[in-house]
Amino acid sequence: MNLYMPALKFVWNRTKHIDAKRMKKEKYPGGIEEFCNIPYIEDGNMYHLLDVYVPENTEGKLPVIIDIHGGSWMYGTKELNRCYCHHLAKEGFIVVNINYRLAGKVFFRNQIKDIFAAFKWVSENMGDFPADMNNVYLTGDSAGSHFVSICAALSKSEELRKDFDIPYNPLQFNAIGTTSPVVDLTSRNIPLNPNLTRLLGSNHKLSPFYKYMKFDEVAVEDMPPFYIVTSSGDFVRTQSYKLKNVLDHLGVENKLMDCKFKYKGKKLPHCFAVLNSNARPSAVVRKEMAGFFKQHIK
Repeated sequence: MNLYMPALKFVWNRTKHIDAKRMKKEKYPGGIEEFCNIPYIEDGNMYHLLDVYVPENTEGKLPVIIDIHGGSWMYGTKELNRCYCHHLAKEGFIVVNINYRLAGKVFFRNQIKDIFAAFKWVSENMGDFPADMNNVYLTGDSAGSHFVSICAALSKSEELRKDFDIPYNPLQFNAIGTTSPVVDLTSRNIPLNPNLTRLLGSNHKLSPFYKYMKFDEVAVEDMPPFYIVTSSGDFVRTQSYKLKNVLDHLGVENKLMDCKFKYKGKKLPHCFAVLNSNARPSAVVRKEMAGFFKQHIK
């Protein structure tokens, strides 16, 4: 563990540097009005803020997408996905981009409670925007995809929500979008297992929340349809197929988009569609996901 913490600090400092360079180069599509840093919990904590992105000159009401950023449960803010969310909004959605407290400061159960507090804010405040609250979607990348998958199950199960002391479900989701999802942290085949102690505590296998680290143990039959994205260079690519297998077994509608091809001679990396939202393959995936969501408009 003594070696793990310095290594972890090095990795995230390097990642922060790479992300800063990436975000400086991002090109925004234009035509999106931003409402930024809105508190969904009034406690002054920057991790309890969200943004709302609305296409300009909107006539009538638009469906809503809530986006949850990745970062191995312990890194990042909503700003990582800001450009991606602008592009999603251009597909004809209002997009809500949320922060949540990070592992290392709080445990997994607190992160889920943050996310449901953001859902509650959305359910109570979107009347201030041209939002069609009959059509709400949820998407996330990497660790964010783990969150959205768990939230899909929680949204349909009062019994599971009791584990988090969440008394009611503020939103129903028409469909779920997962990009480079991680749905089994107990697997020995991914380099994410050290995160378990930061998510659950030192005796993580004894935690009542350990079952949430393996999605098939908490998935329920009546979850919304899932759209799953992975790619040729996704280091957790097999996890997308695990997710599909779980959904197929339960009879939950799903579509897997595995981008096996190379782009400019290179394999498409983990979360490429989010982290390089200006590239052509990202635009293709984004439009496909938006089309999948629109197929499920009420």
